[in-house]
Amino acid sequence: MVDCDIEASVIGGLLLSGYTPDAADVLATLDDNAFSASLYRETFREIRRQAKTRGLIDSLMIGEAMGEGNFSTVMDTARRCPSAANLKGYAKILANYYRVRRFTALLGDGLEKIKKSPNHERALSVIQEVSIALREIEQSADEIRPMPIGEFLDPYAELLEKRLKNGEASDSLKTGIDELDEILGGINPVDLVVVAARPGMGKTEFALKVAQGVAEQNTFRQIDTENGEIRETERKGVLIFSMEMDAMQIVERSLAEASHLPVSTLRKPCRMDNEGWARVSEGVKRLQALDVWVVDASSLTVEQIQAISYRHKLTHPALSLIMVDYLGLIDKPRTERNDLAIAHISGSLKRMAKSLKTPVMSLSQLSRNVEQRTNKRPVNADLRDSGSIEQDADSIIMLYRDGEYNKNSPAAQYAEIIVTKNRFGKHGTVYQEFIHGHFMPTNQLRAASACQINTDVPATKRYAGGAVV
Repeated sequence: MVDCDIEASVIGGLLLSGYTPDAADVLATLDDNAFSASLYRETFREIRRQAKTRGLIDSLMIGEAMGEGNFSTVMDTARRCPSAANLKGYAKILANYYRVRRFTALLGDGLEKIKKSPNHERALSVIQEVSIALREIEQSADEIRPMPIGEFLDPYAELLEKRLKNGEASDSLKTGIDELDEILGGINPVDLVVVAARPGMGKTEFALKVAQGVAEQNTFRQIDTENGEIRETERKGVLIFSMEMDAMQIVERSLAEASHLPVSTLRKPCRMDNEGWARVSEGVKRLQALDVWVVDASSLTVEQIQAISYRHKLTHPALSLIMVDYLGLIDKPRTERNDLAIAHISGSLKRMAKSLKTPVMSLSQLSRNVEQRTNKRPVNADLRDSGSIEQDADSIIMLYRDGEYNKNSPAAQYAEIIVTKNRFGKHGTVYQEFIHGHFMPTNQLRAASACQINTDVPATKRYAGGAVV
């Protein structure tokens, strides 16, 4: 291949692959000046800009941004790419071509300056300048380069403009529980969210509710080209690592949630009436329309979870949430202390979220110390080996149901979703009715009043949306 073919293959690979981890590495390591063709150089800059501001690489959007005269050329470049799977290989070859060009130009320029040097000292100074420049050229092709902060200002200005246009509507991922999204401000693409509770509080049920809420959100893209308007709908994907329950249990729980039926009803279908079967039918249709994937394995290391997630993101770029049920069942590495093993796992999950630009929600158990207190509402210190988890998590959500301890309590019908850590916003409590084992919307003020009767915690401040802060 000649330089021009390699340049086209890098651009085509980026357009075909989308914003994958490989694409992110190429954008972080490849100098845009490596492209000798001005169109490819400007296209690469536009790809990097859109990846930073929108978190995606879309060939139609890139082509439209490059102008009408270049739209067909950009699309043709994507079609002619031999294989997006070889993107990093193409980028490395291109970087090496660029090193040769720089090296040749540097030596030629240095030789010319030495010949024109008025004295010996100036010639030595030129040699020193060339030596420093040569060390920079010797930088590995896949080494991440520091970027001046000024290069991030324009993309951030576009992000602010996008937020301004959205008004009150956040562009972050929604959980499907409006009051919780009001507190969290949604979930950011690089977030690690930890959901913790004692057994029986509904951690898995809550996780599946969020998974369905995410998967039911559609992303629309609309582009005007000379051929007319293009409007497409992209479903958000969810990947669930289920190490506590097998796949059939996950399906059963999900179908019960989608059908608004107790799990016990699905376990005795002979007792269902026509209305029940109609609900099941609607629930099946609802689940079939979702882009939800389940990894059914009882024993996985965090490295295996990372590998599976990377491959899934590569083949399904719409992946928007990774769910791990649960952190305590991930195979621990051999370390001197258990807290170091947990630190390795939580840190790896956080790094995976950042690398894939896909949030990770991990469930976690709480220690038995909760049971010894009069007020059993959990706090961050109740997390097992809480130091590293609390440090790595961007958000921590605790689940509490008073009905587990006192079935006659006025608060027995409610579940409390308590945000105890929020790196980007406030803390607070959201209430849901817990009906047939499912989290259901409820009146926030009425629920808060019922739940506060049963706590010795001082009355908390409510925000305008009804949740408690």
